[in-house]
Amino acid sequence: MAMTKTLKQMLNSGETLMVPGVGDALDALLVQKAGFPAVAISGYAVAASLGYPDIGLVTMSETVDRAAQICRTVNIPVIADADNGYGNPLNVRRTVGELETAGAAGFYIEDQCFPKRCGGLPGVELVSTREMSARLRAAQDARRNPDTVIIGRTDAFNSKEGFDDALRRALIYKDAGADVIMVHGLRTVEELRRARSIIPGPMMLTIGSRTDIPIETLREIGIQIVMYSLTLLRTGIVAKRDRLNELQRNGGIDHDANNMIPMTDLHELVGARAYGELSDSYADGKEC
Repeated sequence: MAMTKTLKQMLNSGETLMVPGVGDALDALLVQKAGFPAVAISGYAVAASLGYPDIGLVTMSETVDRAAQICRTVNIPVIADADNGYGNPLNVRRTVGELETAGAAGFYIEDQCFPKRCGGLPGVELVSTREMSARLRAAQDARRNPDTVIIGRTDAFNSKEGFDDALRRALIYKDAGADVIMVHGLRTVEELRRARSIIPGPMMLTIGSRTDIPIETLREIGIQIVMYSLTLLRTGIVAKRDRLNELQRNGGIDHDANNMIPMTDLHELVGARAYGELSDSYADGKEC
């Protein structure tokens, strides 16, 4: 099923997009079913799903594979996490090409050194603005679809460089060709207002454990993409842990629909009926 709107069209309309972060196709289906306009791939969630911390252990091919799984499953725009491009500008070119082939509507790429680490962890190290600008130029050169959205992310705010350098970098990355700017780590309305007053064009914000700003306020400030990066991951872990503890403690589980999705709903979510009907359409060829 084709998308009704591209990510670029949504941004051009000026609307503020609430975009949950996911690590796999099942969570992406839940996001789509809940009615969100787009979904973002969280690099942290992908790493966690593979049993790793988010410290640059996930490879480019693993990232692209996961993006392809998610893109083929939903028909809303998918924003991919390109990390730091996985190397030099030539690596960035390949990464962008692979993500576009996978079906990503856009991607964010950051100014961390290789290997990167979660922006919320201590010890974040940055490349020069010259190197990051080269990454963004390479991304532009590799982009085949003019609707693909390039999001330039700086992690300077949480590094030793600080807020002023983050704003300086944001302007440089905008000039280097980023369609959208993300200053990772901003947490207060005051910080966002200052950034918004300086940075031209669309901005993206990641809502994490230390940021709790209502969407109405973010819309008024002018933030166009609001990514709830780890909401599903952290909520899901608690729910699964509680069920496992209950099973261990009681030797059984509560099958109340409030605690477990009914099987009919699960079948519907993953498209079992549609696949069954498709299978029936080939029934004339069945021999066993």
